[in-house]
Amino acid sequence: MVLVRTSFPPCPLPPNAQRPPIKTKRLILRPIIESDLEGMHRLRTQPEAMTGTSRGVPDTSMDETRKAMEFFLPPNDGVQYLFGIFWQATGELIGEGGIHNLESGSSGWPEIGYKLRKEFWGQGVGTEFLRAFVASWWALPGREPIVRRVHRDSCTEEPVDVVEHVYANTDWDNIGSQKVMEKVGFVKFTEWTEPETRLNLQGQTSRLFGYRLARPVTPVA
Repeated sequence: MVLVRTSFPPCPLPPNAQRPPIKTKRLILRPIIESDLEGMHRLRTQPEAMTGTSRGVPDTSMDETRKAMEFFLPPNDGVQYLFGIFWQATGELIGEGGIHNLESGSSGWPEIGYKLRKEFWGQGVGTEFLRAFVASWWALPGREPIVRRVHRDSCTEEPVDVVEHVYANTDWDNIGSQKVMEKVGFVKFTEWTEPETRLNLQGQTSRLFGYRLARPVTPVA
């Protein structure tokens, strides 16, 4: 890891109430609210949707989903930039995603993650969400100079002054997720192994790929 000078939006981040909905061709992205509990439970009880999460297993009760939802709601909105992913045609919640960690331990940069209901896999929905989300993140106003410690290989130029990045990781064999990131412009910069955190894979070793995306010189509004 190396110390670099870069930029970052003012923290705490804008609260949910100040995050306008983001509309794409097929999706609406908006902050999660308490009344989304049923939709979140449907998402979080799908084993396929939960495979890539840190726990790796679906929720077993509505109370478990309600507890997980707390991170999406005030006052936690100041330390994350997360959105529900809604299907425009029906208004149903089909996923969620965004920046859940402002300083990833693996890279030092903000970390992006998302999950989708399996019925919406393979239709370009992940790419559509990710493009819209990163454009919204780059467009946040009032960026300030900061110093932070980041993975040397995550920089697109030599330290010390580097452009701001975001980061994501994926299992080595999750080709679909890798293709989504590459379509949006993410570049693989590292890979490593570590003990599994997923409850259904305890005792095994996880092999992960790390990806970075640099903030464009002129962010898309």
